[in-house]
Amino acid sequence: MEILLGTQGLSEARAYLTIVSEHLERLGHEVSVFSADEGDREAEGLRVVRAGHRLPLAPDVVYAQDAFAALLLADLNPLTPQVFALHDDRAELWLPPQLPAVIARVVVFDERGRERARAASLVHEIVRLRRPVDTEALAPRGPLSDRPRTAVLHTEHLSDYRRGIVERACADAGIESADEGDLVIGRGEQILEAMATGRAAYVYGEDGGDGWVTPERYGLLEADGFSGRAEPAATDFERLRRDLDAYDPAMGAANRELALGHSARAHAHELMSVFDSLAERRDPVDAPLRELARLVRVEAATARRAEEANADAHRARAEARRLQREHAEMSERTEALEERLAALEAALREAEEREAEAANAQKQRGVRKLLAREGKSPPTEG
Repeated sequence: MEILLGTQGLSEARAYLTIVSEHLERLGHEVSVFSADEGDREAEGLRVVRAGHRLPLAPDVVYAQDAFAALLLADLNPLTPQVFALHDDRAELWLPPQLPAVIARVVVFDERGRERARAASLVHEIVRLRRPVDTEALAPRGPLSDRPRTAVLHTEHLSDYRRGIVERACADAGIESADEGDLVIGRGEQILEAMATGRAAYVYGEDGGDGWVTPERYGLLEADGFSGRAEPAATDFERLRRDLDAYDPAMGAANRELALGHSARAHAHELMSVFDSLAERRDPVDAPLRELARLVRVEAATARRAEEANADAHRARAEARRLQREHAEMSERTEALEERLAALEAALREAEEREAEAANAQKQRGVRKLLAREGKSPPTEG
């Protein structure tokens, strides 16, 4: 089968596309990855194509990773059946196009994705798969230490406040940040990769924290996509610090067993079952698909810029608050120094006055002694 994977840009879903491409090719299928981003060139493990450049003439199936790719590839391949991967429940780019006949199936990776797809105005046939991880490439790295001393901290997407919670809790527990460690703190794919390598995995992200992955809690956390939103309780410094003390080296082996249920090999088999069930499209979609694709891309770019602007504004506000705190602290120190200076100046004046009085008294005593030697009486005051 000739399979065309489509994406607006490799940066959006590169890890998933790499895993899927490799394991579909192992099954003997021809796999190409369409990317609309002109900056995407040949990537390791991927055969990247673009419109007008080595694009397959008639793929058997299109597997779209976002709304832009789905619309554009439906226009370029009007009779090819299409499957849509709903990667995230939060951004509109991940929602399947709300046009009849564009999408035949929607693949979701957690229950949040399923709820999002069901809530859409056009409900497609939904296929629930587990998010894959390459359990063959990510092998266990040996037994865990009885007590963790290093941890992999995925804090690059956290706000300063949440990053501070993680760093302070780890420092208080005597755990240092490292490229490899007994435990991993992160979310989503980061958690799955930690499990595959036999590490203890703690779910924590910008949206919240759900704690350790354990066999008892795996079902709850997997259904949530390991996003940190499975439970309503907030994870503050105190909870995270207590949880770190609950680390158990047995978590590593248990996580490896759980990760095997997400093997990329099994995921490829399940995808092929979905692809094989598709019927060829009888008629092209009667809609301005290319123009709709352009509008989706423009909207996605606008949303991305807005998100970056919000992030910049958040950092600016945080920096302003920091400078305000520093200013207040400096004002307090300046006020204290001014009070100290005033006290020292008052003490200096008092000392100078006492010194002047002492000098005057000594001078008067000298005068009286001199007059006494000369037999004269000292002058009376007034």
